[in-house]
Amino acid sequence: MKKIRVAYRLMLLGIHIAVGLIIVATLLRRGESRPPDDRGRKVVRWWLKRSSHIMGLRVKVSGVVPERPVLVVCNHISWLDIPVLGGVLPVSFVSKSDIRDWRVLGVITGRGGTLFIRRGGKNAANEAAEQIAFRLRRGDSIALFPEGTTTDGISVRRFHPRLFGAAAHPGVAVQPVAIRYPHPLGVHPAAPFVRNEPLFSHGVRALGEKRIDVEVTLCPPIARQPVDRRTLSRLAHEAIREVVEQQPEDLRTRSRG
Repeated sequence: MKKIRVAYRLMLLGIHIAVGLIIVATLLRRGESRPPDDRGRKVVRWWLKRSSHIMGLRVKVSGVVPERPVLVVCNHISWLDIPVLGGVLPVSFVSKSDIRDWRVLGVITGRGGTLFIRRGGKNAANEAAEQIAFRLRRGDSIALFPEGTTTDGISVRRFHPRLFGAAAHPGVAVQPVAIRYPHPLGVHPAAPFVRNEPLFSHGVRALGEKRIDVEVTLCPPIARQPVDRRTLSRLAHEAIREVVEQQPEDLRTRSRG
């Protein structure tokens, strides 16, 4: 049954990706230097939301969707987080620059407003923060995963504070978002993308599940105050950790061990 489910969903995803390429060629011709307009954001949001549904993700959202540009920061469990979060919020994502060179994904994400940043080097983080700040000033909400890697979903790793400097622009708030994949075992075993598992292998495993429940919690936004980026990072981390670590104590202990 799982093999049939995987094959069926792969077929639907193939069709959906083809639709995405048509959208890129017709509605999102603005290029990477010009992020999508309001219509484009709605189309991208629909496409990602539909992707989640095809993959069997059932998303439950709590909290208030912000109406103004915000810096969205979220814990990171899996590549599944991207269609989930992008289907809930009208955001552009931050991604490493080499994704731009991927044939299909690079085209769709680039035209969809993804901000590609260079990693490594002394000034890479500062350059990335400046690019994010520029996009925020233009009225775009930007989403990033400040842990810098995926986790098991049981706990939240330390946030890297440098990119929080992008929220220094007056009127820009930090929007903490917590993602959970609840399961009787604590975290759905097919959700975490960890331990160097190949992407295709993980994708097949996730698509084979009948459904994967996802909880997205929009925590209260953190208004920019006269505090430094480390304080912003700490406040966002505390808000997200409080939601994510609502797990049985034995799971949290196992994660730390």
